[in-house]
Amino acid sequence: MLYRSLAKNIFSFFIILIPIVIFGVIFNKYAINIPHWDDFAVRNSLLSYYDTDSFIEKIKILFAQHNEHRIFLTRLLALLIYKVEGTLDLKSLMFLGNLSLVGILYLFYKISEKYNYSIISIVPISFLIFTSALYENTFWGMASIQNFGVIFFAFLTFYWLTFSIEKTKSYYFYFAIFSCFLGVFTSYNGIIIPVIGLLILLFQQRKSAIFKWSIACFILLMSYFYDFVKNPEKTSETDFSHPQLLLKGFFATIGNVIDSSFISPNKQTDLSITLGVFLVCFIVIFSYQVVFKKYNLESKTNDLFLLACLTFLVITCIGIVLARISFGFGTLLTSKYKIYSILVLSIFYLAALQSVSESRKTSFISVLILGSIFLNFYTYIADYQKIINLRHERITDQFKQQYSDHDFPVGGLSLALQQPAKTFYDDIGNKVLQASDSVKTNISIIENETSFRLEEKQNGKILDFSSADAGLFFILKSPQKVYLFPSQTVPINRKAYLNSKFLLENRLPIGSFVAEITKFYIQSGKYQIGKILVENNSKTVIFTNQSIDIQSVAKEKPKQNW
Repeated sequence: MLYRSLAKNIFSFFIILIPIVIFGVIFNKYAINIPHWDDFAVRNSLLSYYDTDSFIEKIKILFAQHNEHRIFLTRLLALLIYKVEGTLDLKSLMFLGNLSLVGILYLFYKISEKYNYSIISIVPISFLIFTSALYENTFWGMASIQNFGVIFFAFLTFYWLTFSIEKTKSYYFYFAIFSCFLGVFTSYNGIIIPVIGLLILLFQQRKSAIFKWSIACFILLMSYFYDFVKNPEKTSETDFSHPQLLLKGFFATIGNVIDSSFISPNKQTDLSITLGVFLVCFIVIFSYQVVFKKYNLESKTNDLFLLACLTFLVITCIGIVLARISFGFGTLLTSKYKIYSILVLSIFYLAALQSVSESRKTSFISVLILGSIFLNFYTYIADYQKIINLRHERITDQFKQQYSDHDFPVGGLSLALQQPAKTFYDDIGNKVLQASDSVKTNISIIENETSFRLEEKQNGKILDFSSADAGLFFILKSPQKVYLFPSQTVPINRKAYLNSKFLLENRLPIGSFVAEITKFYIQSGKYQIGKILVENNSKTVIFTNQSIDIQSVAKEKPKQNW
């Protein structure tokens, strides 16, 4: 019996590892060391750090405000990576940020032990958390630390604080203060952590701990808001004149775990709102049970931890809606915010498992394992092209720095921090920069006020996607400037993703390549259209007989307080 139980646990452990390993393989293939948006701010922080000899100034730089955030942890890890690797390797920064997901899964495992669940019960959560749906944060150095890290340190703080009530674990209280500090100085929503921590202690009626916690957290929050500057962006101001829209946005953010846009784009919002309403009803009922119902103290303590995690997630979602809904309702449904919905669903599962009888628990878990595996697979298919396009956008961003704007670092510490990533265009630079004889093509060109849409039909041509850079890139070449743009690969149909040629050989029949070329930040002029087809080790450069006239559109740069 002992050997059977051990074998079952080992088998369960390996199943838990499967989505983590797949997640790691996808990460290793598509992550690339090219800065994106806020990554430049992290790089500039390190430049400022090494530009001063004052210890006090160095500390100020590490804790300096970044918009509404204090990203101390991001800067500290970036500094450590530079010291170890001699450059700011953003892929390493992403890796450290994604490790937070492992930490979150481990905390769920620890709480499942306290509920006396078997290790197999963690399998659905592993398939939920380690998903391609999180691709925006997964492949973004600064965001992976900030958005995943703050959740991990919030959950870790609540775990240590909740269970420090046990006499043998009283030292957890001081660990909680430290993890609270890291959470507060990782992201803006980290300031919720000390408040929820205080509510935990008040609920547990721990007078001495309340006094100590209040002093420590008062110091943390005073430090956070010292010399704080309000975000100057007018677009960040919330319009409260339509409360029903805010409520719908909240439900959609909470229920954003399933992306139906791949098969039914018009149903995405309705599905998210419906699931969100269901999860909010669960949160209300669960909160009432924990706060007002009298039941086993040990179970109540376990539930208190989950309730603290839910509170953090809910308040964060409210903050997201208030801060981002002015950018459009669709912004709330992006990959960047899916982690909160995924974790709410995971906690719902852990709480619901308590209500299932022992005779049905195995069947219940088995069904959810199959459901989570299906959802994980579906999400990979749905987000496959988005992941590829994200990498291709990073590559063309570097090209723009190197060849379009000529503002890539050329020496000194700046170059040491931002080493150019190896890309497919490194050995074909001359072909890209010097337009060759034109070839007759029939690229569809549609212009609107701010962009051009280029589309080239492929009629089922099969492309091998074994290489992370496989796809079509459009070149725009004028006598003065050259730009490179990624294209979105549109398969011949959605069923092609389920074909064995794609699943086993990475070969996909293509319907068309589509590129959206914005007029922002492109100089006015007449541009000849070129193409680079990348497949395996082959890179084919062709300049067409087609061209477009661009009148650049000025875009107001966002105001920043960093």
